[in-house]
Amino acid sequence: MDHQLNENSEITQNSLIMKLDISDIVLTPLTCASLINEMLKGLQYQKSQIPYPYSWMKMMVDKKRKHSDNGGPYHGVNLSAANYFHVVSSAYDTLESVMLAITREFRECVNNIKEVTFLFGATPQCPKEIFTIYISCLTKSHVERNHAADLGRYQMRILRRLFLSKEWLAHVSSSYSCTNTYVYLKKDIIGSEDCCKSQTDFVPAKPLTFSSKMKHVQIYFEPDNEAVPSNCCENLTIFEDENHSINHQQKTCINIGECEKNIVWYQYRDLIKGFKDCFINKESASKLW
Repeated sequence: MDHQLNENSEITQNSLIMKLDISDIVLTPLTCASLINEMLKGLQYQKSQIPYPYSWMKMMVDKKRKHSDNGGPYHGVNLSAANYFHVVSSAYDTLESVMLAITREFRECVNNIKEVTFLFGATPQCPKEIFTIYISCLTKSHVERNHAADLGRYQMRILRRLFLSKEWLAHVSSSYSCTNTYVYLKKDIIGSEDCCKSQTDFVPAKPLTFSSKMKHVQIYFEPDNEAVPSNCCENLTIFEDENHSINHQQKTCINIGECEKNIVWYQYRDLIKGFKDCFINKESASKLW
């Protein structure tokens, strides 16, 4: 049975603090990235920045592209529908790139990421609403593929706890006109050996500062780390491309509250532009592709 969020939430006039029970899964770096990406998808639809669920948008864009790549026939292509497909596919590509970049950051910079922030508004200086996800404790050195099944089994349950909770629906359900979405990471760079040295799509940015009057939703993951066996991936031999094995995996918890002076903010290089549905003769243009 799902746990209720109302015992772990706090609501003020402009702020909502939610503690999300994720005890069903092991919070590894890639598990955490997957949850954050799913939250981004859900928020885009819930805040009316995309006119239909992300899964449906993905299906339609992939179908259209596959049809075009296979040399599908064009029966009087509607110019408005074609232009609208460009808008939708551009938004889809941007979202895919953002989520891929988030996954890459968690895979390569696991020790450093402390917060992920989604900012809705015309500019970062004048946001309509802010969503911050706090990364308090990750379980390191597990073999990620060993936990993929649990993630697939429980991820939607965890997301329902958030998106369908009374507090969330009362505070967050209101949508607004199409605007921009900015994605920020807050990192602790104290351990230079743990920092990303590979190419990244996140660039250094000024620290985000918000008025206390700003609408701000804060989400804290609540894992049950004591229930995670420290040796659940021990003695497993996983052969990689480099032809070496990973053995004796251990759990490491990362403390979020250390060395604020080493905190650096990063912003994703591009913004996500919201868009509305387009109707042609009272029919969605997406059905005319």
